[in-house]
Amino acid sequence: MKKKDLLQDWEIVQQEYYEQFNRSAVERLYIEWFDDNEYPSDMNKDEMIKELIESELDFRKDDTIEELKETIEHIEKLNFNN
Repeated sequence: MKKKDLLQDWEIVQQEYYEQFNRSAVERLYIEWFDDNEYPSDMNKDEMIKELIESELDFRKDDTIEELKETIEHIEKLNFNN
C-alpha cells in the first residue's frame, strides 16, 4: 500500500475517532494538542476536528509506512472499543 493511501486511511479513522466525542471533549483535546490556554469558543466541533487532523497530518507525513499502519490499527482499536 502506498503512503498516500495510508495517510488517507489515517485521516478517515482519525475523523471517526474524534467524532465519537462531544464538543467539550474535543475542546480539551484541541487545547492539549495546541497547548493553548484559551478555549476555542468561536469554533464548532467540526472545525476543531478539522484543525486537529490537519495539524497532526504534518507529523504523520514523516511516519514510515509501517508506523502509519501501526497508528491506523491502534486508532481502529480505540474506535472499536468505544
